Amino acid sequence: MTEKTRDEQKKEGMKKIEEPLSRNPLFSGLEDFYLKDIIGRGEIRSWPDSSQIIIEGESGDAVFFILNGRVKVTLYGEEGREIVLAILKEGDMFGEMSIIDDKPRSANVEAISELECLVVSKSAFLDYLSRHHKVYMRFFAYLTGRLREATRKIGGLALLDVCGRIAHTLMGMSKASGAEKEVSIERPTHEELAAMIGSSREVVSRALKKMSQEGYIKIEKDKILLYP
Repeated sequence: MTEKTRDEQKKEGMKKIEEPLSRNPLFSGLEDFYLKDIIGRGEIRSWPDSSQIIIEGESGDAVFFILNGRVKVTLYGEEGREIVLAILKEGDMFGEMSIIDDKPRSANVEAISELECLVVSKSAFLDYLSRHHKVYMRFFAYLTGRLREATRKIGGLALLDVCGRIAHTLMGMSKASGAEKEVSIERPTHEELAAMIGSSREVVSRALKKMSQEGYIKIEKDKILLYP
């Protein structure tokens, strides 16, 4: 077995970066040069589990594209209670809002596993958007989708009971609320779900058990099957 050449190693390394990026809505289905350009403008950075990546209120000078790992986006209440706004994984991005409006970071972002991101500075990202009209339009469509999702989530939290809020949240995590068949979702912890719907771990545990017994969901080791 021969050793891999430097070019082969470089291609493999580039593929590991391009694959998660290609799942991002900004780049999905586009030609390779869109990916190569954004990669060339950023740097790969890594953090251990539980690292604080972004702190609410600090200035925003970069956008982060997740290549490997997961993060949680959080706010803290007056008594220090954590509210989880979102769980993000490979292919997702965060930090983009401050890039556009020049306002401080609106939430905290913490790694919940070992994390690797492509980090692109504000100036490099804005220049990239100005040179690629397709991505520019997709970016603002993405922001509009974020606003719609926030409206959907607020409505769900205000109007639904605990079981309804859990189902509402799981469907939002699946990004497939219109699906007619079962939806598979990476299983969040009870603590994460409780923080996302503004409840307690005990209440969430009881609700999940009830939903499972009534056939609305099936809980497996690393995923939840949701039946719309």
